[in-house]
Amino acid sequence: MRVQMYKAFFNVFVGFGFLFGSTAFVNYALPKAPSSFSTQYLYDEIKADIDALPIKTIIAPIRDALEEKPNLLLEASPGAGKTTIVPLLLSSFDSVPNVVVIEPRRVAARSAAQRMASLIDEVPGKRVGYAIRGESRMSSETRISVMTDGVLLNKIREDPELTGIDVVILDEFHERGIGSDTAFALCREIQMNFKPDLKIIVMSATLLGDIKTIGDNDDPNLALIEDESVGTKLLSSLGGSGMCNVLRSEGRQFPVSIQYAKRSAPPLGLLLNDNKLLVKTMSDTIEDSLLKTNGDVLVFLPGVKEIRRVVNELKFRNLGNIDIYPLYGALPKEEQDLAIRSDSLRRKIIVSSPIAEASLTIEGVTCVIDSGLQRQPRYDSTTGLPSLVTVICSQDSAIQRMGRAGRVSEGLCVRLYTEGDFNRMAISSIPEIMSTDLVPTSLLLTEFGYGSIEEIQNETSFIDPPPRKALEKAFSMLSDIEAVEEIESTISKNLSSKKFRVTPHGENLLKLSTHPRLATCIAIAEEKGSACLAGAVFVSAILDENLAKTRESNLCKIIQNFIAESENGTNLSFDAKKALQYASRISVAAYESVLDTFQGKIKSEDVLSNVGYAILPGFTDLVARRKSDASYGGSTYMLSLGQSVYLDRRDEDEFLIVLSTSTSDDNKTRIRSYVKIQENLLRDIAEEVEEVYTVASKGYEVRAKKVKKVGALQLESIPVSLSNSEKIAEVLLNTMQSLGGVFPALKPLQSKKDLIAIQDLICRVRLARKLSSDEDWPDCFRALDALENGCSEESANDENILQQLVENWMTGITSLKDLNLLSILDSTLDQHQRETLQRLFPTKINAPDETTLAVNYKEVDNHEVVPTVDAKLQQFFGLLDSPRVGYPHDSVPISLSLLSPANKPLAQTLDLPFFWKEVYPTVRAEMRGKYPKHPWPDDPVNATPSRKTKKQQAIDGDDTNVPKVNKRKEKSLKRKKRKGS
Repeated sequence: MRVQMYKAFFNVFVGFGFLFGSTAFVNYALPKAPSSFSTQYLYDEIKADIDALPIKTIIAPIRDALEEKPNLLLEASPGAGKTTIVPLLLSSFDSVPNVVVIEPRRVAARSAAQRMASLIDEVPGKRVGYAIRGESRMSSETRISVMTDGVLLNKIREDPELTGIDVVILDEFHERGIGSDTAFALCREIQMNFKPDLKIIVMSATLLGDIKTIGDNDDPNLALIEDESVGTKLLSSLGGSGMCNVLRSEGRQFPVSIQYAKRSAPPLGLLLNDNKLLVKTMSDTIEDSLLKTNGDVLVFLPGVKEIRRVVNELKFRNLGNIDIYPLYGALPKEEQDLAIRSDSLRRKIIVSSPIAEASLTIEGVTCVIDSGLQRQPRYDSTTGLPSLVTVICSQDSAIQRMGRAGRVSEGLCVRLYTEGDFNRMAISSIPEIMSTDLVPTSLLLTEFGYGSIEEIQNETSFIDPPPRKALEKAFSMLSDIEAVEEIESTISKNLSSKKFRVTPHGENLLKLSTHPRLATCIAIAEEKGSACLAGAVFVSAILDENLAKTRESNLCKIIQNFIAESENGTNLSFDAKKALQYASRISVAAYESVLDTFQGKIKSEDVLSNVGYAILPGFTDLVARRKSDASYGGSTYMLSLGQSVYLDRRDEDEFLIVLSTSTSDDNKTRIRSYVKIQENLLRDIAEEVEEVYTVASKGYEVRAKKVKKVGALQLESIPVSLSNSEKIAEVLLNTMQSLGGVFPALKPLQSKKDLIAIQDLICRVRLARKLSSDEDWPDCFRALDALENGCSEESANDENILQQLVENWMTGITSLKDLNLLSILDSTLDQHQRETLQRLFPTKINAPDETTLAVNYKEVDNHEVVPTVDAKLQQFFGLLDSPRVGYPHDSVPISLSLLSPANKPLAQTLDLPFFWKEVYPTVRAEMRGKYPKHPWPDDPVNATPSRKTKKQQAIDGDDTNVPKVNKRKEKSLKRKKRKGS
């Protein structure tokens, strides 16, 4: 009884028949052609139409090509008649009982079916039918089935052999949507593995380019693509020239004059980023163009928002006896038909999204105004969500748009960009599969048997294989929502080599008409009650059907408006009808929950309060917690993924679930839609773990806490004691690795004194190793040298040596600052090595004046070690040779840094005899006047070394270096100098 009521109510407000099924798309069985069905009269019916179209020149070649080879590439210019005539022609063949035509958009599929049916004086549902999501016109008579790629993919899911289908035509393939690419790949797999007699035809107006003939694919070497045109790649994917023919046809195209923007016009880049300027510029151009042509005007804008604003602006300007129609995919079909239908009595302006580029026949258009912009799906790497971005269109798209002006007569194409802008455009658009979310596609391919990234990339027939990183993220997401599971025999840490299969839960998700995230929410919500299910379905409908017509980001408020407008379910708004229609495709329970909400049987407050609860299972990675107010007036949130996102308004709610995002020019990820979630609901799904971490300000001291968290969001934290020494050691080792390794991590934590000693020890051992053939010095010193100097060919092994050394010192410590690097390194030396260093590579030597001098071992630019001593020049009087360190048979001189009495550098020498003979006389001449109180003897080799002044030496009785001075004569000289000055 409840199901009957649902069907009756649904037919009242929808206005067309609907085939209910639990699958994601319309579920149907293709009718078999009756044995008595005559084929010749169908051809006779359309012969007059064929004769009037350019496609007539290749009708015979099409027939011959398909009889010779199973596949065909057909390029035909706009207006050639390929979309309507080719399917009708094929269905007249006795060998082709059923033809399936794939159109990239619902409006194009419906329009193509209507056009073909009209050519044989029928309405859709007889010999020509169509099936799109939520709508079907088919019967037992149907021979030609026009459908979207989504419907075909659903058919493939249920029948991998495509029983009853003889020809699959993929029309307008140049658009390269992910659905079309996936349908192509799977049809080709079916042809190769299950149904070799299946024929595949790929059609487009601008697609093939310069095709390089590469032969058949029996020899894989012949499939090497040198010419990267789409046509060449298509030919390769279809088996090469051994299995695929190529045909071209001219279109019915009148001359179109192109008017580019003037230099004074706003630049295209400015129009891309300034919506108000785009609306004004486009409206001005439309008004001006009405005076230049007499026909209808077709306007291309990137999306719904711009279309609505331009339509409103044109209506405000009151352009007279001219009709203004919007045209985009989400528009009700009645309004779409008004825009497409020709009217010879009134001019009209059709303000359209790119759906009018191809497939749709809009009679009467003689002027096209092209914004040069389009929306393209992108994959938001921050959130993992699909998003739409506005971009400059490709040359292919611009040419397609221009062609719409020359279908009925000579036309005009006005471009809001310069000729230079056109030349800088990409030749063709990036295939959607290269830049969009691959979660739904990956789930479908896994069910089809391609359950690993390697298989999808290397064993499928995709023209452009999906990117590896996007596939990795897709399988990671599918694993998180338990839609796929890893096959045990292939368990691997490397995601790319893992093999997955679809779980029973994943099978249920595939039957629902939405993204696996939202399907998860709906599937789980069915177990939580009607109010929860209604909330999940409302959110899915808003996101899938683009029902959010306002700038409101909070979807609960949009749902509230739906319910308020329903008037007890008797007078539903268009969006409410769309939501109810959407629910009917999911399940009876989903439909009933939404209908009961509209009729007041389920309280609206119960639905609204359960929205967050319903959506949470599919979006646990996109829970957001408020961090602070943003500087521009919005709010900053932290995602459970760990990234920051921004909401362009102040919101005091602490927790949100982010449902869609966009990336602006400042590269910030902004929240486009969300629902609120209560913290207590998050606690129910929070993971309770013990986290061990380090505090950098405390010398990387290890601490522990017990936390409740959702992803990176911490809900609760309680400090706990940590006594597990193995865990502490593991954390400290990981910390050292994150800081660049053992030495870079420990070096900043050592005292200044120890750092000098460590450097000296490392250099002394390095010098000792160099000057001897003894290889028994500890490996840790060699590893340190290699890592520090960047000359290690086995850096991982060298780092492992240091790590093993440090591990032995980790017992009982709780921080990195507890590790004394000097003690650790010194402990590796045996007694003989210590004595060798102390005796042959000392840290101190005795100067000639019997004072002790420190020897510093310094590293120079070429990583050589030079022992250095800093001392006053006078301390080395009497020393004939430079002091040396090292072995008796192999040693190096100490570099003497000779200082003035004020401890300022005078000279640096490794050769003391040379210094006394060649350099000292000059130094003496310059310094004796500056430091007259200190000795500067003529013969330093025979002078007594001392740091003392001449006076101190005289007092101490050591006046060997002190010349006798006539004090009276000295005073007289000083007086003369003063008088002279």
